Amino acid sequence: MISNKNKANIFLFFVLSLSVLIYGFFLYKNKGSIEIKEDEFVSKINNDPNLESGVTKFSDVEYKTFSKNNIEYITKGKSAYVSKNRPEIINLEMVHSFAKLKDGSILNIYSNKAQYLKNTKDINYYDNVKITNKNIVINSKSASFISNKNLIKLNDVVYNDGQNLIKADIVQLDTITNNLEMFMKNKKNRVYGFRKQK
Repeated sequence: MISNKNKANIFLFFVLSLSVLIYGFFLYKNKGSIEIKEDEFVSKINNDPNLESGVTKFSDVEYKTFSKNNIEYITKGKSAYVSKNRPEIINLEMVHSFAKLKDGSILNIYSNKAQYLKNTKDINYYDNVKITNKNIVINSKSASFISNKNLIKLNDVVYNDGQNLIKADIVQLDTITNNLEMFMKNKKNRVYGFRKQK
């Protein structure tokens, strides 16, 4: 005759075994990534006339970078292209990067195109670059996020905070302190700006 304790142990063993089997089955079915066979990859590239040979295209991508101060920068792109010849450079389209800064505000960077450099975690934005933070809007020809310095460098800039409109050749934004510095390439020129009337 089996005691109640032994029945409980057998039942527990049965439940644990069943749980492991079910978990293993779902883990096998949902591996968390899609395996692309070489044949399928080549045929997809050859069927798309807009892609060069040796270029891989991805849709709805997301990359995460952490600064030295542990600020998380997230960059999303509608599409991404990686060349077989330069796999360390990811070309992005319709880009949105954002981070929660030390003061609790959200820094947003938008551009039509960007390059994410995998080795350095730097990002070069170009084609209709726009940066927003609180009530500040900065439009720029191009911008570079330099990861190890926590800096965003912008070129040909128009800065607008709702009261002031300032034009400058170069702007540096420190993403830790949120400080903004503006420069002109020609030392004789001053930063041009005017205050909007309320």
